[in-house]
Amino acid sequence: MNKDRGGGSCCSCTKFLVFLLFLGGALGVLFGLVDIEQIENFFTGGSSSPNTNSTDSSVVPKYEFMQCPETGECCNGLQSNCDLRVNEIMFATLHNANHDSLLLPNHDAPLEGALEAGYRGLFLDVCKCPNRLTNSDEITFCHGVCGVGARNPTEVFANVNTFLDKNPTEVILINFEMSVGNPTPEEIWNVMLTNDALRRKTLPYDGKAWPTMRDLLADNRQVIGFAHNNDCSDPKVFGCAPGRISNFFSYAVETSWDFPDVASIKAYDTSCAEDRGATGLKNFYSVNHFVTGTFGPSKSSASTLNSLAELKNRVEACEARTKNRVNILSIDFWQRGDLPEYTQTVNIARSKPRLTRLLRWLFG
Repeated sequence: MNKDRGGGSCCSCTKFLVFLLFLGGALGVLFGLVDIEQIENFFTGGSSSPNTNSTDSSVVPKYEFMQCPETGECCNGLQSNCDLRVNEIMFATLHNANHDSLLLPNHDAPLEGALEAGYRGLFLDVCKCPNRLTNSDEITFCHGVCGVGARNPTEVFANVNTFLDKNPTEVILINFEMSVGNPTPEEIWNVMLTNDALRRKTLPYDGKAWPTMRDLLADNRQVIGFAHNNDCSDPKVFGCAPGRISNFFSYAVETSWDFPDVASIKAYDTSCAEDRGATGLKNFYSVNHFVTGTFGPSKSSASTLNSLAELKNRVEACEARTKNRVNILSIDFWQRGDLPEYTQTVNIARSKPRLTRLLRWLFG
């Protein structure tokens, strides 16, 4: 009898320890401290993909994005970008840029550091959430649920404006996703209006040909604003906010965003296919390059997908299949991988045909 009781006690302890491990792993995944693939690899004997950059949130990728000469013009880090139109260059972009905090984060560090590292596209989720102090709703950034991935838009806009003041040669593309609480583009625009300097930097797009980067900066415009997931009565030209925020899918087509693993992204026939915006003008082609698994964003997948080789493979495959030029390449965990470097490589290559045409026109 005593032996049986001892064995039962040992078994109970083992089960309890397993339960604690499971609970700890689940909480780690939930709060973004542990990647689900790391747990899978622990039990299967596999190994996570190598990370090309430190996961330390204080570390910025080592690549020097600003490649312009000390004298002369510069546009988004390259002199050659200045000849290209806004919809001819590539923007290294953050998916769910506001979510770097607890509960399944998309990034390990705030978007402000990404701007310094060379990212020039921000996808931000706009929410209308209750403010208990004022007993009223307020416009904020969140991710799926009020309070998750929360950022104060006023603070974000102030920081973006400070960055642009310090870097007058840089242009940022912002796409607002209308999310929790049914906010409208007008409401996020009203928040932007409180920052008059940023308002004046935002392009009042008129629906005509997109300007060159040179012309955009000469007019002191450094922000291109879009929005989607809203019920605009007139999504054309001026979109939903007077003259500043255009309907994203009137001008851009994107790939699917729902990929459960790396293999599904490498299935290029489906992962590159046009999805939302396919009936619009398709001035921009937005490629979603991140895994949204059962347990949320995957850091180890990001380490693989954000490498130079995988970025190159995806872009070339998507451009070949759709005949669209990739302008917006969106990723998770911006500190991992090489997207700013790859973006500049692509933009340099895109400037060469235009230079060749100019030389032929000049010299015959």
